[in-house]
Amino acid sequence: MAEKFFASRGHGVLSLADDNDGHGVPISYGYDLETGRCIMQFVLDTASQKQQFLEASDTVTLTTYEYDADDTWQSAIATGSLVSLSSEDVANWAAAIFFTNAANVETAVRQEASETAIEWYELEIESLTGRENLGDEQTKTKFELEQ
Repeated sequence: MAEKFFASRGHGVLSLADDNDGHGVPISYGYDLETGRCIMQFVLDTASQKQQFLEASDTVTLTTYEYDADDTWQSAIATGSLVSLSSEDVANWAAAIFFTNAANVETAVRQEASETAIEWYELEIESLTGRENLGDEQTKTKFELEQ
């Protein structure tokens, strides 16, 4: 259940840390249900703090959620580590996962209009957990996938 919800979203907040400093980044991602791979594209510019936090974070969390009302919501949190992908990895399989599943994908026009660099990462998921409350019954369930 958590996997299907996580795969259906395509966007969330990636939480990074550097010692006692935290940094949340809105991000699009692609998650492949068959392989369990989660791919992200980072657009970095010279003024961004993302690179510093990317390099310092051993463990990261990616949170996605849907909120309809106080009694109707779902959320999922993937925890793991980020691994940089080479251009060859991206060309061979990562881009297909990302562009098939991600939301709000960075367009070439927007990327060319700014001084940015694109880097690809895979989130190697160690655990994927979630909660839901789906209305009238007021029941909360927790679902979990350990990989």
